[in-house]
Amino acid sequence: MNEPQQSDLTCGRCEVAVTQEDTYCKDCGALFSDRIACSVHPAAEAEGVCVICSKPFCKQCVAETNRIFLCDPHSHYEILEGMARVYGCTDNVQAQYVTTCLEQAGYHPFLYSRMFNPRADVMAITGIRNYGNHPIAELKVLVPFSEVPAAEGTLSELGFISNTPN
Repeated sequence: MNEPQQSDLTCGRCEVAVTQEDTYCKDCGALFSDRIACSVHPAAEAEGVCVICSKPFCKQCVAETNRIFLCDPHSHYEILEGMARVYGCTDNVQAQYVTTCLEQAGYHPFLYSRMFNPRADVMAITGIRNYGNHPIAELKVLVPFSEVPAAEGTLSELGFISNTPN
């Protein structure tokens, strides 16, 4: 019985494994084909594909964050660990609940925390005590790029985020 061979193809930009059928890297947005037109400027050649909306964009329309292509409407997303932040808070119980809601809806959330050793960073502790929403204290709910629009729709329906156009 022949086993399927693993692909030896990798993205030249981020080194992730890709298939021969892929026209772009779903992890970084690098294009594998030439002469793909920008979805906004059809006369311009696309530089990359937004990893969130999967549309090709030219140099004028694309933004790069940590070597990942994002279109202008999606350039505000915080990208961590190859995923996009869809929700954040400093309440551990609420963050866990949001993560569970997304899991039950069929998504693949990851709860990211930059918690630290309290003895190691006295200044950060003072910042958190004085400014409860210090970025280091935020628990971030991340989802894979392809799940961002749908996950945000679910969070909006559940009342966790306001429905903002993206």
